[in-house]
Amino acid sequence: MRSDTRLRDVLAGRLVLAALALATLGALPAPHATPAPLSDLPPSLVLSRYEAALASLLRPKALSFEYTVEQLGPHNLEQTHRVYRSGVRERDETLVVDGYALKQPAVRIFTNRSYRYDVASIAPTSDAYSFAYAGLVRAPDGYAYTFRTEAREATPFAVTAVDVDGRTFLPAVVHFKIAGNGARGSGVLQYAGFGPFWLVREAQVNVHVDNGALGHERIVWSDYQFHASLPPSTFEEPPGTSPGGGGL
Repeated sequence: MRSDTRLRDVLAGRLVLAALALATLGALPAPHATPAPLSDLPPSLVLSRYEAALASLLRPKALSFEYTVEQLGPHNLEQTHRVYRSGVRERDETLVVDGYALKQPAVRIFTNRSYRYDVASIAPTSDAYSFAYAGLVRAPDGYAYTFRTEAREATPFAVTAVDVDGRTFLPAVVHFKIAGNGARGSGVLQYAGFGPFWLVREAQVNVHVDNGALGHERIVWSDYQFHASLPPSTFEEPPGTSPGGGGL
């Protein structure tokens, strides 16, 4: 029972998301797609453009989106959520559970919550990782430059490779590994352009627990919408609820 509970906690995102909960960076200017030839550029030039692109990212002031999470293992789960974010405030509404639409969404409010899938926090940089060029690969939107990465210090979450988009020089795919609390695993985070922003669109992770149990989690983001602001009532606690503690 204890092992099942541990795996359920891992699949619920507590291990993975705790590793992803890095310091939130300040707002930065918008990304600009830089044309590149369909030939292999020198790795040093790709890395230079990559870090420059990360340094010029724009974050939305306020946004909303949906995400669907599927978990397979001793405890299967499928849910659809609607999220509203502004700064470090978040409203997470559970809309569908295991194929059943809730008559009244289950609402959780977070008042001091950095966004754990922020690409600027996840993407490897030269101050924390070493990079080894692995070649030019095909990508859904063209091509990408792949680099194997190695963290300079051991951490529960570490990026093992990054595919750099050949047009924007932003990270299109981030490959990672996790380890801790009696579990280990690996996964990928996929990013893409939504309007002027570069945001996560899919995540997958496979987890192995020390007792041999296996689990898989997949999250897909959709319906991004960007807002100048959200009304304060968006982040007010519904009657009879307490502040949320977990979640995406």
